[in-house]
Amino acid sequence: MTLFLLNAKLVEYMDLILQLRQKILGKTTTVNPSQLKKDLYQFLGSTKEKRVDTLIKKVIGTQTSEKRKKIFEHIIDFWECSTIEVGYKEPGFKGLNLAKRPFLTPTGSNDSSVFAFDEQYRWDTFFQNKGLILAGGFNLAFGQVMNLTDVFQEFKRIPNALSIPFLSRPQPPFEMMMIMDLLKGGFKHDEKIRLVVNVIEEELVTEWFDYGTGKQNCRQSKDLVEKYGLLTRYEPHSNPFIVGCEDGKDHNWITATYSFEHLPVQLNAILFRAISLLFEYYSSLNWGNDAMKAELYHDYKKKMSRDFQKVFWCETGKWKGFRNYSLLPEKKGHILYGDLSSEIFPLFSNLATVPQAEIIKKNLSRYYEGDIGFAATSIKLRQGGSIPKKPSGQWKFQWEHPNCWPPLMFIAVEGLKNYGYIKEALTYQKKWVEFVEEEFDRILGFAEKYPYSRNTKVEPGYYRVMKGFGWTIGVYLQFIYDLSKEGLLLN
Repeated sequence: MTLFLLNAKLVEYMDLILQLRQKILGKTTTVNPSQLKKDLYQFLGSTKEKRVDTLIKKVIGTQTSEKRKKIFEHIIDFWECSTIEVGYKEPGFKGLNLAKRPFLTPTGSNDSSVFAFDEQYRWDTFFQNKGLILAGGFNLAFGQVMNLTDVFQEFKRIPNALSIPFLSRPQPPFEMMMIMDLLKGGFKHDEKIRLVVNVIEEELVTEWFDYGTGKQNCRQSKDLVEKYGLLTRYEPHSNPFIVGCEDGKDHNWITATYSFEHLPVQLNAILFRAISLLFEYYSSLNWGNDAMKAELYHDYKKKMSRDFQKVFWCETGKWKGFRNYSLLPEKKGHILYGDLSSEIFPLFSNLATVPQAEIIKKNLSRYYEGDIGFAATSIKLRQGGSIPKKPSGQWKFQWEHPNCWPPLMFIAVEGLKNYGYIKEALTYQKKWVEFVEEEFDRILGFAEKYPYSRNTKVEPGYYRVMKGFGWTIGVYLQFIYDLSKEGLLLN
């Protein structure tokens, strides 16, 4: 059949589909265009020029080069075209929208002609808010947190993304970190903050620490609690890919291999940090001011730290460090694999001892470091380990070597700083910023992910290398701010 006949047949079928839809619904499309909310950036100024100058002043503190000014102009343009509002439970590109307020999309608003991320994503919001808070966009940042907690109040779950189809899985909880970022940045503590904190607490004890809740599909069973204490895991799903989505690193070799049958370092470190911040919040006379709750979280924190050390610290050869723990009967024990997240999240959450932190610092330079940043996994630690073969298959495993992910770069440098490795952290920030700015000239924007070394190419993954990109901008602004404070930012 010729191309002309094929095209004619397609037109015929499309016309029939549209006619039928028009007859049934009275319209041919079901998704209404989202509303851009450029006016929400009035806190930076009334004109683009003023907004750019204000952002530069807030992040860098002084004037910068014309080259970097163009990057800041792009950030303003991107924020304005990626901050949207969709009616609550109105059709979005992937399902009914669950965000009641304006939000930032990772890739910017588009017309659905190409694959994009046009929803509010849960852990993306943490990194996006880093940039917004630096810029002074407290109300927009808090609105995004409220969107997340509103969904929990109605559905008793904060999903991967705020759209109906994503309710099948949550993502790691960064909400308490966002609240503390706002409060420490000068945002007023009031009853709305208290409400959000109460929702965060409810989600912790129903979604993540769910032993004895009466749920059938539990993360924590009686057997697991007896053996591993307060540690938890991802929800039992029949599809390992959904487990990866819940992890946040949606295409990775560990969740593809072990599914929910492992205890993840990353998840438990994030939960420990949430518990630690709740302790800090309720210990404060200016914020929570509740001695009984503070004591309860202090005890929980102490026991969870003990369980974390007991289960996750591995002394085996070159894998010495924190390692994920397999629950599979035939493979029970530490997963001997170079997973960057299992190295850096214990530092980020202050779970490592000082000697352990020194080991992890050496692991990072020995096994993960490139001339740009850190690879998501290590080839050297893959060899001879629990998963020795190269990742393959339909999902392409983009959260693997050689990809360098902005969120993991942020977690890594903040973790190093927690243990006094300021010089090393700033060096990593500087190298990453330099490459991102080089790439900006080439691609005229920011990417979702980069290679860890100039000698490699990024693995595009299932949905290619996405441009935008919300969390990359948040991390870039934070790194620029840190380098500028230390006098290390070159024009």
